[in-house]
Amino acid sequence: MLEQLYLIFDSLFAPIIYMNPLISIMIIGSILTIIVFLINKFAVNRKMVKELKDRMEEIRDQLTQAQKSGDKDASNNLLSEMMKINGQYMRQTFRALIISLIVISLFLPWLGHRFGGMTVANLPFDVPVLGNNLSWIYWYILVSFAIGWILNKLLGY
Repeated sequence: MLEQLYLIFDSLFAPIIYMNPLISIMIIGSILTIIVFLINKFAVNRKMVKELKDRMEEIRDQLTQAQKSGDKDASNNLLSEMMKINGQYMRQTFRALIISLIVISLFLPWLGHRFGGMTVANLPFDVPVLGNNLSWIYWYILVSFAIGWILNKLLGY
């Protein structure tokens, strides 16, 4: 079954995988990052998440006041409310996380199969632990972080 998935991905990305591995992984990593952003956009109710975050901040301030004044009942009630709101927040974000992990877990083994054992980038300097050669996974991570940061700035998340 895994080989069939590899064949599907090979045919979908045929023009890209025959380019320089540096470029191939950059393009595929960018596509995956955009897919994850789209999943987050459609699976998470941003308005609700913002309201929940704002409410947790309010409760945190009230909790600090209650703890300073020594009001244990108010502190316990506020902690209970914060836990309830945190649970709602987690439910909102967890769904997108699971879907994203499934998508990425389909692609990463294929990328490892396709580009494993290759040095994708030679750096002009040594990075502690990594040296000056980057394998596909380190290059993928760098590309994903860079594209994710750019998307965050452009979309204002």
